Amino acid sequence: MKELTVKACLWPDVVRVREEDRPKGRANGSTVYAVFRDGELSADFCGVATHHDISLHPGWIFADLVEHRKLAAVPVGAGIRTALKTMRKHGMEVLAVMSRDEFVGVVTRESILQALLERDRQLLLESVRLRDIAEENHRQTVIWVERLAALNEAARSLLGVLARTSIETELLQAGLDALRKLLDADFGAIGIVDEHGGMAEFIYSGISEAQAKQIGELPQGKGLLGVVIEEDISLRLSDMRSDPRSIGFPPHHPPMKSLLAVPISRHGRVYGRIYLCDKVGGEAFSANDEELAASFAHSLSLVIDNAREMEEVKRARQRLDYMAHFDALTDLPNRTLLTDRALQFIARAQRKREVVAFLFLDLDNFKTINDSFGHTVGDELLREVAKRIASCLREGDTPARMGGDEFIIMLPGIKDSLDAAKVAVKILGLLNEPFVINQHQIYSRASIGISVFPENSGNLDELLAQADSALYHAKKLGKNNYQFFTSEMNSTAQRYLQLEHHLRCALGQGELSLYYQPQVQIDSRAVIGMEALLRWHSPTLGMVMPDQFIGLAEETGLIVPIGEWVLRTACEQAQCWRETGTPVRVAVNLSGRQFQDFQHQRGLLDVVATVLAETGLPAELLELEITESIMMRDVDTTLATLQGLKRLGVRISVDDFGTGYSSLSYLKRFPLDTLKIDKAFVKDVSTDDSDRAIVAAITAMAGQLKLELVAEGIEDLEQLVFLSGQRCNYGQGYYFSKPVPVEQATALLKPGALSE
Repeated sequence: MKELTVKACLWPDVVRVREEDRPKGRANGSTVYAVFRDGELSADFCGVATHHDISLHPGWIFADLVEHRKLAAVPVGAGIRTALKTMRKHGMEVLAVMSRDEFVGVVTRESILQALLERDRQLLLESVRLRDIAEENHRQTVIWVERLAALNEAARSLLGVLARTSIETELLQAGLDALRKLLDADFGAIGIVDEHGGMAEFIYSGISEAQAKQIGELPQGKGLLGVVIEEDISLRLSDMRSDPRSIGFPPHHPPMKSLLAVPISRHGRVYGRIYLCDKVGGEAFSANDEELAASFAHSLSLVIDNAREMEEVKRARQRLDYMAHFDALTDLPNRTLLTDRALQFIARAQRKREVVAFLFLDLDNFKTINDSFGHTVGDELLREVAKRIASCLREGDTPARMGGDEFIIMLPGIKDSLDAAKVAVKILGLLNEPFVINQHQIYSRASIGISVFPENSGNLDELLAQADSALYHAKKLGKNNYQFFTSEMNSTAQRYLQLEHHLRCALGQGELSLYYQPQVQIDSRAVIGMEALLRWHSPTLGMVMPDQFIGLAEETGLIVPIGEWVLRTACEQAQCWRETGTPVRVAVNLSGRQFQDFQHQRGLLDVVATVLAETGLPAELLELEITESIMMRDVDTTLATLQGLKRLGVRISVDDFGTGYSSLSYLKRFPLDTLKIDKAFVKDVSTDDSDRAIVAAITAMAGQLKLELVAEGIEDLEQLVFLSGQRCNYGQGYYFSKPVPVEQATALLKPGALSE
C-alpha cells in the first residue's frame, strides 16, 4: 500500500498573520497561525504558533511566540512517517509543509490520524463492495460497516479532544451522539466526576431542551449509577425497574426500562460513567453493545487521562517558562525577556524610523534599608517599587528587573528623547513618596541613566552600557536625578522640564499678565477693539515670550486653566473700561486644547456664560478668536458650539485666515462675525503680486459674506495704503501700536490717541 504524503494530511484551519500582530479575541483551539515577516503574508515565513502557545503567553506578539522555536518543516511530498519522525525529534505537534521556499500549510498529529482513518474506512467499504458473499451476509456486513463508520465518527471526535489536550463539551456531545445512534438507544448520557466525586461535566443525548429543563437537576450518582462508579463495573439490565438499586435519577427523568452503564476508568481510577437507556426496537442491550460502549469508555478514559496529564505538563511548562523569562520576586520581565523584546523593537524601529529609549534605574539607598530593616522588608520594597514603575508606563513599555535593586525600562515608539525624560521625572516623583511596609515608613530614592536609539547607538549591548554609564553620572551628581548619555540631550530635557515646572507655578503665583493690542478703523484711526495677549514674567527665567511657552501649555494641558484665567481677566478689564466711559470690545484667543477640553468637560458655553455673568460684561463686547484648523477639526461639534455662543451674543472671529483649509461652503455655515487676514500675507503685500492677489480675494469674499475684515501685522504706510484701497476697513499691527500693558492700552482709548 502506498504511503500517504503530508499533502493529503494538511490541517484545514490555518490563519496567516504578521509577526508584529497580537492574537485578538478568544482564539479557536484548533487554529494554527502561520507567521510572516512581510506585509503581503506570502513570503518570509518564520514559523507557526498554536492556541497552546497563545495560552502560555497571552500578552506576546506572534514574533515572540515563534522566536524560541526552531523552524522545522517537511517538503510537500514527504511521507507521514517522515513527518511523525520530525515531530518526535523536535517535540512538536504541528509541522510546517513547504514547497521549496514557499509555505504550503501545516500538518498535525490529528490531521494525520484523520487521513489514516478516512483511508481505512474507504478501504473497508471497497473490500465489502467487492466481496462475493451471500445476500444475508452481505446485508449484515453493510450494517456493521455503517456501525463502524458511526464509531469512526465518534473516534474522530475523541481525536479532536486528544489534539486539544482538554475535554470540550461540544466534542463530548458529538461522541455521545454517535455512540447512542450506533447502539440504537433512546437516551444516553456521559457524566464526568471531579476529584471529590461530584459531577464536573454532564452531557446528554436523545432528549429535547424542554425535557432537560423540566428535569432540572443532574442524576445524583446513587443506586445503579453509583455502583458503576464505586465498584468500577458495567451493568446491563433488561428491566432496570426490577432492580432494587434503581434509584438516583431525578423525578422528571424520562421513564426507562433497559439500561447499559459502563465506567470510564483507567488503572483503577474512575473518571465517570456512560449510560444508555431503551433500545429503539424494544429489545435489550446485547453483549456486543456492552463491548462497544466499554471500548468507547476506554478510549474516553485515555483522553481524560491524557488531558489531565497534559494540564499538568502545561502548568509545569508555564512554571518553567515563567522562571526563564520573569523575575520571581517582582513578576517583571527579566534580562532574557527584555533582550528578546528589545531586539525586536530595535529592528522594528530601524524599519519605521522610530525612537526607543532605555532607562537604567538603581535605588540610591537600598543597602542601608536592607541592613536596617532586614531582607524581608527589602524584598517587599522591591515589589512595591516595581508596581510604582509599572504604573508610570504605557501598555507597550517593558519594565524589567536586572537583579538586586537594578531595573531597566524600555520605551519603544516614543517621539523623541524628551518623552524619556518625562517618564523618568514621573518615576522619580512617585518613588520619592514614602513606602509603608510592615508598619515601617521607608523613603527610597532612585537614580536613572538614559540612552536612546538610534541617536546613541544601534546596538542593544552598547545602549545598555551607555544607560549604565549615564546612571553612574547621575549618582556622582548627588543621586535622585536622571541623566542622559549625551550632554546635549540633558540640556534640552532639563530646559524643557525647568520651563514646565515654573509654568505650573506661574498662574498661582501671579506671574501671568495680559497685554493689549488695539484693533483700529483704518480711515478714522479709532480703536474698535483690543486683543488680549498673554505674557509671562518669571522671577527666575525673566520675560518668557508666548512662542516659548504656549506650545508647552498646550501639550501639558495647562492651557485650559490658563485660558479660563485669560478669559476672565480680559472680561474684567473690558468691564472696567466700560464703567469708565470707554467701552470697547475685547478679543480673546482660544487654543485647540482649550476648545477640545471645554467641549468634553464643563462645556465652553457654560464657562463663557459664567464669566460674563460674574463680570457683568455685555456679551457683544466679547469676541472669541479661533483658527481655521480648530474650526475644521470636528465640524458638527464646532458648529453647535459656535451657534450656542452666538445665542449668548458673543462675537466669533477666525484668526490667521488663509493659512488653514476651510472652504467657502463651511464658511457659509458657521455663524462668524470677523475674518483676520494672517500677517504672512500682509508682510509683502506692497511688493509681492501673489500676496496682493490673495488679500484682494479675501477682501472680496468677506464683503460678499458680510463679514468684518481685520488685517494683522500692519507695519508700514505702504501696507496701510494698499489695504485701504482694497476696502479693508480694520487693521492691527506695530504701525498703530505693539501689545502694551493695561495702563498704556487705556491711554490708547482716548479720542485722537492714534491720529496721524
